[in-house]
Amino acid sequence: MELKRSGIPALLAIPALLWFALCCTFLQALCLLLWAAGLVKEYTEAIRFLLSVMHRPFLYLMQYSGSRVFVYTAQGDVQSSILKTIGFDQSLIFSNHRGDLDWLIGLMVEDNGGGLGCCKAIVKRELIFLPLFGFSWWSADFICINRNWQADRRRLDAGYKRQHDYRQWAIPYTLTIFPEGTRLTASKLVDSQEYCKSKGLPRLDNSLCPRAKGLWSAIVGMQLDNVYDITVVEGPDSGKANVLTLAQGIPAEFHVFIEKIAPNDIPKDEDTFTSWLMGRWQAKDARIARYQKDQQFMDATGAPAQRHLLSVDPRCAQTTYCAMLWWLLSSLFFFQHCVRYGRYRLLLGTGLGTLLLVALIGVVIQRVHFTHSAQGKKAK
Repeated sequence: MELKRSGIPALLAIPALLWFALCCTFLQALCLLLWAAGLVKEYTEAIRFLLSVMHRPFLYLMQYSGSRVFVYTAQGDVQSSILKTIGFDQSLIFSNHRGDLDWLIGLMVEDNGGGLGCCKAIVKRELIFLPLFGFSWWSADFICINRNWQADRRRLDAGYKRQHDYRQWAIPYTLTIFPEGTRLTASKLVDSQEYCKSKGLPRLDNSLCPRAKGLWSAIVGMQLDNVYDITVVEGPDSGKANVLTLAQGIPAEFHVFIEKIAPNDIPKDEDTFTSWLMGRWQAKDARIARYQKDQQFMDATGAPAQRHLLSVDPRCAQTTYCAMLWWLLSSLFFFQHCVRYGRYRLLLGTGLGTLLLVALIGVVIQRVHFTHSAQGKKAK
């Protein structure tokens, strides 16, 4: 346990996982040949599979750390009313944004449904230049924006039209949007409350004021089967959880309330939609407050909602360990090649470079962890 909490096992796994991600990215680049040959559906299905495989090690962190995600719903059983449709349909998720792991919680929900391959998101354009994963998200039809409505409208419309192809091909598609636009912090909450006051909007104490335009454009522009309204609340001592704490084996707990909404029940007029969304955010804010007080969500009848514990697909662990094995085999082959042909400088340089990379990542992790700890103490 102490070894896991030190983060050393996760740190040593980084070269293997980076090599694995690089190989997946190379395969995704090869898939562009399918696109060039006019096999767009086959390209899309191949990218969907590779995206799922590439993100499985992140889900394994939930198992590695012993973290838990509980799901609740207002009507019916979670398994039959939510998990048998999400990830299998053409859908949109909108959620509050409380912490660093909201995206990972969304992936867990989708993976317990139809699988990771359906996941899509609207991301900042700069993230597309993130090594390895940026290209993966671009090839998987993530929508890239600059947070400027006039400049982004064309990109959003193109992304929504691409979803129409998924529907035509019966390939599952789930777009996730965080209408708040940023994670909840104490200072951002104060700014949000001041904004609501200046606009005559209701005060929100547990969430930020939602931005309606982006979500409205998606509702209007996409061809959807279902819309899912998700409320995320962290468990005790899980407010500062992130990928680094999971890699240190520190467990986290999250509680997720999901409401399924028929697209036809959502207003399409922008002003009416804005009022509708604010009403849902008021209900969401009250739901969070109630859970923090009573540790319960309520169903449509007013009774405590039944909860369902999400599981981590065994393939996530298998993929992670296979990635490490693949790296060891690749390293052994590279070592033999360098020794056989006397390329000792290449071998030495690669070894030192790998050690330097691990050390550099370790330093970055320590600084990020220190920053989060300092911010947490400051917030208290």
